[in-house]
Amino acid sequence: MDRLAEPEKVKLMKCLVCHHEMTERRIALDLRVGEELIVVEEVPATICENCGEQVFTPEVTRQVQTAVTKRKKAVRTMVVPVLSLEAASAPD
Repeated sequence: MDRLAEPEKVKLMKCLVCHHEMTERRIALDLRVGEELIVVEEVPATICENCGEQVFTPEVTRQVQTAVTKRKKAVRTMVVPVLSLEAASAPD
């Protein structure tokens, strides 16, 4: 059997919150900067599939900070609804 046919399994760290195994993925990261909501897509992260804990390398963190502070032209814009829990809980 060809050894290249099977992907190599990488042993990732255990989640510091719930101790389950974590997986590497690219995610969309939502950041609040003042009154602005900024979404950074395709961010490499190590994610716990059990509790959702997200871990970023120092290099990725620097890249995200640079992308947010230098803010070149956005690749796209989206409309985001803003809800109020207080308004949603009020009797009709």
